[in-house]
Amino acid sequence: MKKGKSKVAWEVVCLPKDEGELGIRRLDMFNKALMATHIWKLLSKKESLWAWRKVLQLRLIIRKFVWHKIGDGNHTYNWFDQWCHLSPLADFISHRDMYRAGLSSSSKVADLFASGSLVWPHDLMSKYPTLLDISSPTISVGILDKLEWKSWNGMIKPFSATSVWHSIRPRDVKVDWVDVVWFPSCIPRHAFNLWLVIKKKLKTQDRLLRWDVNGSLARSCTLCESQPDSHEHLFFECSFSRQVWCHMRKLVGLSLIQPSLEMILSFIIPMAKRRTSKCVITKLVIAASVYFIWQERNNRLFNNDKRTADQVIECIMSSIRLKLMSCRFKKSNDGGDALKRWNLLESLCS
Repeated sequence: MKKGKSKVAWEVVCLPKDEGELGIRRLDMFNKALMATHIWKLLSKKESLWAWRKVLQLRLIIRKFVWHKIGDGNHTYNWFDQWCHLSPLADFISHRDMYRAGLSSSSKVADLFASGSLVWPHDLMSKYPTLLDISSPTISVGILDKLEWKSWNGMIKPFSATSVWHSIRPRDVKVDWVDVVWFPSCIPRHAFNLWLVIKKKLKTQDRLLRWDVNGSLARSCTLCESQPDSHEHLFFECSFSRQVWCHMRKLVGLSLIQPSLEMILSFIIPMAKRRTSKCVITKLVIAASVYFIWQERNNRLFNNDKRTADQVIECIMSSIRLKLMSCRFKKSNDGGDALKRWNLLESLCS
């Protein structure tokens, strides 16, 4: 199609078909219509209170993250809004004590100021001495109070769906192996499998035996046929997997590291953030070795299909070689040497 003036104006094209046009929905108008449905639910379905209940549930979740930055103090509720480190004050000051002090539940922060300073009623101070620990905010006449999002770590952040998600999501201790598993050049299925291995979530025989009351699942490792497999056995106590790994580790300079996944990870974790060709290839080798050893174990167990250690090694090397052909590394002596070991051109280093 040639660029130029359209034959029919876009506003007209978006009219319904029964009005003689194409009925294409304008995204901006459709978005407004979707947003209006929320308002409609709040206004029209009062008898069920479903929408209001959902809003109230959400309010309880995000309340502690909504921070009021004081301007003139006329738009922030003294007792219920978060404007100081003890807020909301209504959590520990009763309504009766508020009224006895000459204040009401609708009092604003500005009502507590006299001559530009925060002044608490004497009755409240004597009963709640912790109020004296509240730093007096600066009142700025003519400047409205401002809502801010106070993240889970106490940092003020611009409000967005992302900042809300980061604040309300479940949290756990950060792991030190994340950069070994997930990095820009990782092979996703290899990375996912390595993640399962590190968390010991593969369905190895030692885990399945816990549920085997009759002993019908008692089998030996399909790779070495010497003992039931486990995460520790497969990576790399097993004689078959050890043979595969001992070949692969020579290509990435890990020959002196004990052939156990725990020891290998301990060695690579301190340098895992580096983006050098050597580091990237090492992480690819670890993940690919674990992936194809697990694949071989399953092929033997479920398909009665066996490959030799050399064939598994070739699968690992082919997979990594294909991945490296799509990568670009900074030019260095180590980078060139690393690529030569994989029979790749130094032109991959820029």
